[in-house]
Amino acid sequence: MRLLLLSAVVLAAGCATPNTGIVPIGSGVYMASKFGTMVTFSSGEVKAELYRDATQFCSKTGKQVAPLSSTSTDSVMATYASAEIQFRCE
Repeated sequence: MRLLLLSAVVLAAGCATPNTGIVPIGSGVYMASKFGTMVTFSSGEVKAELYRDATQFCSKTGKQVAPLSSTSTDSVMATYASAEIQFRCE
């Protein structure tokens, strides 16, 4: 029973997708980063989610996303796909 409970907790923790949200990093520049899930192998999927979040964030002020930079890493053995974007709202 303990093993089953421990397995369920570990599995649930492994499905989490840590997300920074939109973070101001100075001079009107914002950053967001995110990890994929256990079944997200492409960092492109993660990056697309971040740009959707950024678009929604900028549209609240009637502006559009202006991408500045991005990094991403695809999923490999024992690591999740991840991405980070930096952008402005213009």
